[in-house]
Amino acid sequence: MTDTTPTKPRIADIALHAGVGTATVDRVLNERPGVKPATVARVRAAAQWLAESGARPRLQPMAPPGLMLRAFLGGPPGFANEILMRDLRSAARDLGLHLRGDFIRRTDSAALATALCSCLDDGTAGVIVQAVEHPSVRDAVQRLQHKRIPVVTALTTLPGIDGLGSVGLDNRSAGRAAGQMLGLLCHGEGEIAVFYTNSLYRSLEEREGGFRSLLREDFPGIALVESLSTFDTPETCYRVTRELLARRPNLRGICNLAAGNRGIERALIDAGRAGKLVYVAFNLTPLSRQALIDGTMSAVVHQDMGRIAQAAVRAVLDLHSGQPPRPAPIPAEIILRENLREIGVSD
Repeated sequence: MTDTTPTKPRIADIALHAGVGTATVDRVLNERPGVKPATVARVRAAAQWLAESGARPRLQPMAPPGLMLRAFLGGPPGFANEILMRDLRSAARDLGLHLRGDFIRRTDSAALATALCSCLDDGTAGVIVQAVEHPSVRDAVQRLQHKRIPVVTALTTLPGIDGLGSVGLDNRSAGRAAGQMLGLLCHGEGEIAVFYTNSLYRSLEEREGGFRSLLREDFPGIALVESLSTFDTPETCYRVTRELLARRPNLRGICNLAAGNRGIERALIDAGRAGKLVYVAFNLTPLSRQALIDGTMSAVVHQDMGRIAQAAVRAVLDLHSGQPPRPAPIPAEIILRENLREIGVSD
């Protein structure tokens, strides 16, 4: 569980990081009127980032007027990616940028490559992409870079490409955190299953590697009896979970490294196993929040989409201004029923 004890940043540091004056920061922190809502949001975001990261402030690069960004995330859109897209639009808007967002089918690398190449001649000044690891996607990213269009990956990495910005979790560490939570909640023994996806995201491979390594090292009494592909869809998750529970009556726990949690929850409820079987998943959303409250879900390994969005937009601006991107690392958080936060998808 991460230590999120905040340190109080100085007003001057907040002002520098947010790109405003100290008087504006003072007004926002003391909740006095006269500051535009977008500026209030920028100041609060800067204060939160400095407090939680403990980092030194950075001067925000100036965005040229009318700068257009594009964002491509995996689809069909689920709650977690909808939240990220909303936060990307908000982060861009706060800096005076335009951002057009599109969801590309997770398994369709050709469609993602085509979408990326469409940015070559349409005036796009920077791209944020949840990139699948495929040669056609790599080629498209490199074509954009050769044309001096900055590219930043979000949530997952695309190693081996020079000058590419990347924002997200240390997913191997996050996978190990999920393994530790599952092992502890299962009291170190019993049969468990892990759900993954066939999507070519390096982040999910790193999560699975971390998950397996932690169980192997720390919980020899845990038997990982099945690894199941779900295609990230609730419908497949529901069917796979019902079949799993029927053939594994002694199953002690499930970890879903990918999406489709709604299907797993429904299958556990229909089988009368909700709250009786340890269930660890990724990303706090309105629905997983409710599942924690109901006791269907045991724990969530969370990545703050707001912080990822802000860091991704800043990284694009860094690259656009000729500076190497320096996004802050996004820590993995362990969310239980007793430390829940409000979260939603509407503005």
